[in-house]
Amino acid sequence: MKKFFTLITSIILVGMSQLMAQGLEDFTNFPETSSSYVSGSFVGNNGSTWIYTNCSGNPEVQITAPSPVLGKGKTPDAAVESGDIQGGIGTLSFDYMQSFGTNVNLDVYVNGTLITTVTSSAQQNVVLNSGNIDVNMAGVCIIKLVQHDATAGQVTIDNITWTAQGGGPLPEPTDYPTSFAAAANIGQVDLTWVDAAGTQAPQKYLILVSTQNNIQAPADGTPVADDLDLSDGTGAKNVAQGAQAYTFANLNDNQIYYFAIYPYTNAGSDINYKTDGTAPAANATTPDIEVIHSQNFEGGSLDPWTQYSVLGDQVWTFSSQYGVGGSACAKMSGYDGATFANEDWLISPALNLANSTMEKFRFQSAKNYTGNPMEVFISSNYAGSGDPTQATWSPLTATLSSGSWAWTESGLIDISTYGETVYLAFKFTSSATESATWEVDEIEVLGKTSTGISPISKINNRVYPSPASGSVTVVYSGSETGKVRVYDLTGSVVISANVSNGENLLNIDGLNTGLYLVKIENASGVASTHKLIVK
Repeated sequence: MKKFFTLITSIILVGMSQLMAQGLEDFTNFPETSSSYVSGSFVGNNGSTWIYTNCSGNPEVQITAPSPVLGKGKTPDAAVESGDIQGGIGTLSFDYMQSFGTNVNLDVYVNGTLITTVTSSAQQNVVLNSGNIDVNMAGVCIIKLVQHDATAGQVTIDNITWTAQGGGPLPEPTDYPTSFAAAANIGQVDLTWVDAAGTQAPQKYLILVSTQNNIQAPADGTPVADDLDLSDGTGAKNVAQGAQAYTFANLNDNQIYYFAIYPYTNAGSDINYKTDGTAPAANATTPDIEVIHSQNFEGGSLDPWTQYSVLGDQVWTFSSQYGVGGSACAKMSGYDGATFANEDWLISPALNLANSTMEKFRFQSAKNYTGNPMEVFISSNYAGSGDPTQATWSPLTATLSSGSWAWTESGLIDISTYGETVYLAFKFTSSATESATWEVDEIEVLGKTSTGISPISKINNRVYPSPASGSVTVVYSGSETGKVRVYDLTGSVVISANVSNGENLLNIDGLNTGLYLVKIENASGVASTHKLIVK
């Protein structure tokens, strides 16, 4: 039915294009068909790439299948974003439906500007239309529909239509943005600015980044694509007008990064950058970071983390084989032949942050089956043992696995404002009718430590790829000659070699298939340990 509808609509649009210059997205190519909330992209009716975040294709709540269903209370917020729409937008409309019992509050943005918020109250499974929304933006436009806040209910959307604004390519932006600044943090640099004003406002900004003070201005008519892999020392990001902030993440520690920002209008061969005068520039040096605490469960138990069961007979357990890459991990499920109600906590040892700053926390999670999301907490007054419900716990926002056992990075979570001694915890709940299974692995607490504190390991030591065969690359951050040792799971050293600063090729051709631990150690005895899976 969707394809037939699309065909008829396309015929009508072709016949009326000279009069209406109208566009349509009916999500024919939206690929999701399950009730799981996932993120991805697809090619839209206009040939551009559309992006969806935390959306499902739940077959029970469709308008005209396939239709995206924006999730409730997701991190990041559930959203659907168009690719570049040429010719501007005069008016915009779309169908939407309250998918379940919670009322709808859905924000509509064009080029980063909030245009309107559509709502639905107690109208579950009723298809509504937004009506014609006045946009009146020329040039290249991007539509984005975003869940209003954590309390907004699931909403199904379909049949987005828009009319063109016209007017041809826009002139070059009049002004540069002001107050462009860079602030370094663990593994990232946060950029902020105040949007450019002037007669012609920009539609977007191009931010260029380099580890050298050698940034060159872009050329009109030549778009620069996003490049967030800075391993070659350079990168780029296009940001919509109105955002006034962007964070470059996954950066090396103790590294200076240079930035410049260029406003522009239009797209493709019509792209018009402002490059006259001096573009705003900034730089920042990421801190020299150390690992304050790590837990990868390769010790054969949950120690030094502990489990506490508030409700139910099921508890957090050690698993020797279901972690990242088939390694060890912590695992929790409320299912044991049947589903049971549970509340279970996995709690860290006391973490001393008195001699560090900028502390961050990260981990990986995997999930399967239907059930409550795992929660992540921090406390500064937990007793160190016993019932965690007697302490005060603050929730932490993390990116969690969406399901299908997909291991997912949490992102770097700021824990720098919770005191000098803290506890971290994962809280699991299930009911008598449903239970997800959650797994946790690769836990790290990072910080910039004060002088005189001996670091456990360096964040930018690493071993890749894994799984691997034949050889691996060992990245060593020390300035003096270091040592790399490979251990099997009996604790025996099977490979030992010297390493120098940078990338070192290590031959593993003689190793049997299985899991190994790689220890990278500097001349002072400071070491980091990494998992290696040989295939």
